[in-house]
Amino acid sequence: MLDTTSPEAKPQDGTGNAIAPRRVTVGGNRGVAMTAQLRIVGRRLPGSSWSGRHGIHVGVQRGTEVVGLVTGDAADAVFEIELDIVSGDGEVDFRGPYVNGRRGERFVYLAWGEVDDDGTFTMFRRLKLHLTPLLEQEPGDKVATAQRIQAVLELTDTRGRPLAASVRPPWVTWRLGSR
Repeated sequence: MLDTTSPEAKPQDGTGNAIAPRRVTVGGNRGVAMTAQLRIVGRRLPGSSWSGRHGIHVGVQRGTEVVGLVTGDAADAVFEIELDIVSGDGEVDFRGPYVNGRRGERFVYLAWGEVDDDGTFTMFRRLKLHLTPLLEQEPGDKVATAQRIQAVLELTDTRGRPLAASVRPPWVTWRLGSR
């Protein structure tokens, strides 16, 4: 079941800006994109040290860059990013600078790494937050018109390690909403 309530977590990635929905034509007649705000709320972080690693942080990957770093000691890691939702030909797809994978297999990476004394982030593992299961839980037209999408997941695995997996329900809870 899709939870449509929206908790009041504060973003920790430094953006904090409201993202206004916009409609744009994509590829002529191929579809229309609605830009929605995707809020990823990571709970139960593993701490800043693990397996000889120190200064552990988690961030969201945009292209080859990891942004919005949050220390592994934080209570929650909240990332607010833009997500283009493209609808056309009876199908819904996800796009944008944070989206990876082929059509029908889209996902967002959360990356784990160490931050050294100079502030350099070195990635050592990451997880895939799959977007497609959202379409399996909710009608495509409802997803395509959502202004706000939220994913809530735990970021520590059953052994106390930074989670590195392909994350789908039931390990993530999706919420749709409007402003």
